[in-house]
Amino acid sequence: MHMPNNEAGSSNKLWYIVGGIAVLIILGWIFTRSAGFMAMRAAGVSATPGANGAVTYSGAEGSVTVGGGSMPSNWPSDAPGNYAGATIQYSGTSNPQTGKAGSAVVYTVQASAQSVADYYKAQLASKGWTVSATANTGAATVLSATKDSRTLGVYIVDAGNGQVSVTTGIEM
Repeated sequence: MHMPNNEAGSSNKLWYIVGGIAVLIILGWIFTRSAGFMAMRAAGVSATPGANGAVTYSGAEGSVTVGGGSMPSNWPSDAPGNYAGATIQYSGTSNPQTGKAGSAVVYTVQASAQSVADYYKAQLASKGWTVSATANTGAATVLSATKDSRTLGVYIVDAGNGQVSVTTGIEM
């Protein structure tokens, strides 16, 4: 792992972001199962069908959209967008009333992992973000960046056959 300026704390933030994104992905998967619908109703979670087969699940702690291919509504304009040609799998937001506000998006794209990582590094720099940590482990690249009091994490995985899976999350 390479951490400029020995910012080990930023590395910890990166793993918290990645963990939060993983929770959103898991929730999206659970919510698509019929047993999940009954549990959601009991927990006060509502399901709202949207365009293109998307379903948004909302509750007190935030929302997650499965399908539909749209970015979270609160994605900041100064944060990098998706790599060209992306197919969004999941997106979601967290509610600032129950914790920190944030958003996450998971997508796949036909590209090389290196070109996606280079894209994010260039976009972050051009939008005023500081890359605070990077890690390369096998087929995965993890980037962490900060701007003002916000933290952004990107998890890039070579899924094989020219496909790359990207999970991006921002804590606002």
